[in-house]
Formats: sequence, structure tokens, C-alpha cells
Amino acid sequence: MTKVKICGIKDLKTVTILNQTLPDYVGFVFAKSSRQVSIEQAKKIRKQLLPCIKTIGVFTEFKKQTIEILVEQKIIQGVQFHTKISTVEVDNLKNKDLLIFQIANKTTKPAKEVDYWMFDSKVPGSGQLVDWNQIDAKGHPFIIAGGLNANNVGAAISKLHPGIVDVSSGVEKNGQKDANEIAKFIRSVKNADEKNK
Repeated sequence: MTKVKICGIKDLKTVTILNQTLPDYVGFVFAKSSRQVSIEQAKKIRKQLLPCIKTIGVFTEFKKQTIEILVEQKIIQGVQFHTKISTVEVDNLKNKDLLIFQIANKTTKPAKEVDYWMFDSKVPGSGQLVDWNQIDAKGHPFIIAGGLNANNVGAAISKLHPGIVDVSSGVEKNGQKDANEIAKFIRSVKNADEKNK
């Protein structure tokens, strides 16, 4: 079964639909972005989310202190890096029982030890489609992000068989997460999994 990550959650309004549709993961963006949240905002949202939904902190640089606060306060269960990280950093994060996602592109070769390699467009969260023909995970578990929506996620699953599909702008209307789009996206993933059994 393909897992789903809804990224860029920044307000409590979205929690109701997330608790109804049950994505596997929700992403909190701590990097500079229109979807950036503070530790306090993330904490409030985490408290309202059902415990079965894992939360992932998204970073464009390794912020040890922020990550430690987020872990101590049980705000995140995983981290996603759009940057290089050292083997020592990976080991430290693993010791905290965190899931680790890392971007894979021309400038960042992901560590073998991370849980998932992530293939995304050049500008994450922009809605630009990642080039599916350029994806080579070399047998490593991987995530597809970049330009996914309810209309194309089924094709991505059929062609690439990712472990996780990650969506942000593809479930938004006017820059806000939309309950109908989230429900449609998750339904499309389930339908694709049924077809590919």
C-alpha cells in the first residue's frame, strides 16, 4: 500500500479533514516558506491530530536545537531534509527513533542510511511536476513529490511504485489546504493501489 504525506499543514482548520481521511504523514515546514510554521503552531496542530498520523518536520538545513525541541515535546516523529546531512547526524536522529526522509537530486546525494529518498521538483511546494523518467532510487525506498494531485497521482503510483506520495499545493485552493482536494487525493491513491494489486 502506498503511504500518503500531506505537507505544509499550518492551521487547525485542516485537522478535521486529516483526522477523517487519515493520511500516514503530515508535514510541518520549519524552513522559510509561505507554509512555514512556528514550533508553537506545530504543537497545537499535533495535539489535535489523531496519534496514528505521524508528523514530519521539514528543513532546508540541519537545525539540531529545533529538532531536539520538537522531539522532546513530541511534536514530530520524523524529519525531512532538503539538504545534505552527515552520517553522524543520521545516527543521532536514528537514536531518537525518528523517521528520516532526504531529498535526492543532482546536488544532494542522499545517505543510504535514511529511511526514504525523496524525489521532488527543483522548487518544493511549487506544484511543478518532477521528471518521472529521471528517478532512479537504486532499490532504496523512495517518495515522489512535486506537482502531484488527485488527477495524476494514480499514474505516478502505476509507473513508479513509490513507498510514499507527498502532496502540498496539489491539495490547495487559493493557497489554502482544501478538504475536498485532500479527500480526492487520498481516494485516488487508494484506487491506484487497488488497480495495481
